[in-house]
Amino acid sequence: MKALHLGLTNFRNYIQQELTFGDGVNVVYGDNAQGKTNILEAVYFFAMGKSIRAKRDIELINHNADSAKISLEFSDSMRTNILEAELFRDKRKQITANEVPIRKNSELVRRFNVVYFGPEYLGLVKEGPSIRRKNLDVLISQIKPGYISSLTEMKRIVESKNSILKMDNPNLTLLGIMNEKLAAVSANIIIYRSLFLDKIERLAQEIQNDISNGAEKLEMKYKSCIGNVCGMDLKTIEDALINKIKESQARELNLRETVVGPHREDIEFFVNGYEAKTYASQGQQKTIVMAEKLAEVALMNSETGDMPVLLLDDIMSEFDKSRREYILGDIGKTQIIITCTDVDGLNVPEDTCRIYVENGRAEVV
Repeated sequence: MKALHLGLTNFRNYIQQELTFGDGVNVVYGDNAQGKTNILEAVYFFAMGKSIRAKRDIELINHNADSAKISLEFSDSMRTNILEAELFRDKRKQITANEVPIRKNSELVRRFNVVYFGPEYLGLVKEGPSIRRKNLDVLISQIKPGYISSLTEMKRIVESKNSILKMDNPNLTLLGIMNEKLAAVSANIIIYRSLFLDKIERLAQEIQNDISNGAEKLEMKYKSCIGNVCGMDLKTIEDALINKIKESQARELNLRETVVGPHREDIEFFVNGYEAKTYASQGQQKTIVMAEKLAEVALMNSETGDMPVLLLDDIMSEFDKSRREYILGDIGKTQIIITCTDVDGLNVPEDTCRIYVENGRAEVV
């Protein structure tokens, strides 16, 4: 999968911009606050139908405009495709794929796949569980049809259940109905998370082993509210969830919020048997994240038959020379778009596409 051409109109600080990418490594460079990350944000938008960082689409529209347009021409193993999006201040966004309207994000996801690695993910090991859940959910959504719909449904049910729990006299019958619905959709999410984390672990272990010259064994464990789910089938997980929810009902009524479900679960990392969040050095934690992200690339390729586009947002300076070279070592198979302030020191190939950004203008140099 390759991003071929990006068009921006009133997107962030870009008034009008057309940009063509190279097949291998693309380095987007320039001073800070010039618009480098905005380019990655526009590319990422077509993978998930939303921004990497903005909570609302309206934040993507230039301050002096009422709407914004972005387009992406890309190729996959079958054909060349065009995705287009128009964002508005006063109505819903409009997205088309090869001129066919996309009505919801679940229809867009899986058409164009990316793996994004930015500074916020350097805290994947040590920060709170929400970033780990989000990272895994974004990966699975781009591989498995229907998964993003399950996430949306779970969120809707949790919000509805929380509304009931916040009532002065919660309707226990209605609460029971919500619990059954939550258990059914949650079982599907949990089984996919466990399955794909296991696949990522196997790939990341090989990468961690290579980087550490065999000194470090990486392990990843899915920490579910119902305990170890490895080997459980869908029905067993659903039944276990129902029992756990019943056990937690008094607590939920007291706290007035849903405490059992995939929205509260976590992923743990271990190096040589020790919990990485507590015992791994900062350098080891960065290497774990790097291994995990490169494993995502390999897994997407094996599951979909297409390499995703790898988006690296200002993180190459966080790694030493050997690790930078490791990241760039497989450029023949995947397209990489990197943002940085300076190309020097990256040791990029001679045929690298260099894109200089200044004040909302990007130019191939």
